[in-house]
Amino acid sequence: MAFSARTETTLPSFMGSAFQEFVELSKVHDDSWGLALSNGSTATVTKKAETAALSSSFQETVQSANSYGGLLHFRWASPGLPVTDANAHPFTYQDIAFIHNGALSPYDAVKSLVAPKFAELQQGETDSEQFFLYLLTEIERLGFIDGVKTCMQNIKTNFKYSSINSMIINSEYLIVTSEHNPNNKPDWADEIYYELRYRLDDNGIAVASSGWNQEGWTLMNNHQMLIVDRKTLQAEVIDL
Repeated sequence: MAFSARTETTLPSFMGSAFQEFVELSKVHDDSWGLALSNGSTATVTKKAETAALSSSFQETVQSANSYGGLLHFRWASPGLPVTDANAHPFTYQDIAFIHNGALSPYDAVKSLVAPKFAELQQGETDSEQFFLYLLTEIERLGFIDGVKTCMQNIKTNFKYSSINSMIINSEYLIVTSEHNPNNKPDWADEIYYELRYRLDDNGIAVASSGWNQEGWTLMNNHQMLIVDRKTLQAEVIDL
């Protein structure tokens, strides 16, 4: 889940009464929760290897943390990857925060593409963290928007994955990618498991994965990217 608002707000207030339905998804995606808040030049993160729906610290955090934008993630760990605080999403660097739903195959698929200065930042063992570090590599080389586009297009073209559905935010932009391979989805996943939808109005933008009440939200098609200017709330959907 991602949001960017015109005024400071808590995530439950911005999402509305259906937010608790989203929280219930953490009873399946129960390996960790994490909330990154994007305010100005920094992104701060709180994350714990526990089930959000059963966590008092999660409720305290989301109910009290005010921000102009941020990312929320409930992790369902990929097979063989440890359940630890370090492996929980979001991952952050300066004003950038990132979350990912899916898996690269093998897990270290993009490791060789990560610049040494960013490889040194790795704290966990996941493909998602290496995905993030590769994003940082391209962002430093090309700028935020072009770096994210290049990273996603390279992975789409040259690597195997179930999904690289992801959300990345900095002080200026929110970018959401809907890119998944139906042939590689987990056996237990239904046909709409990787669907992403967004809600854009005068108050701001919200984007979230499926499985809860998103009545009136706009579906992102597979192989699309949503780019939002956080200052103007101008949103553009492009094909990957």
